[in-house]
Amino acid sequence: MLNAEDACRLAAELNEEFGEVVARVAERAIVTFEADGLVERAALWRALHAILGDIAAKRIDPYAPIAIH
Repeated sequence: MLNAEDACRLAAELNEEFGEVVARVAERAIVTFEADGLVERAALWRALHAILGDIAAKRIDPYAPIAIH
């Protein structure tokens, strides 16, 4: 499993490379993995989707130090 910092960096890199389309890919991956019973994979994509939303809304700087509360 990815730690929070790695997940944030991955989301940032995916966002930089693919832009808004990566959020649609994440949504499709969540639905597909859940339908296939692959709950852990769906959860990873759900986390990435949430981070992507935060990056797009400029709520987080994906390259700043991460504080988990």
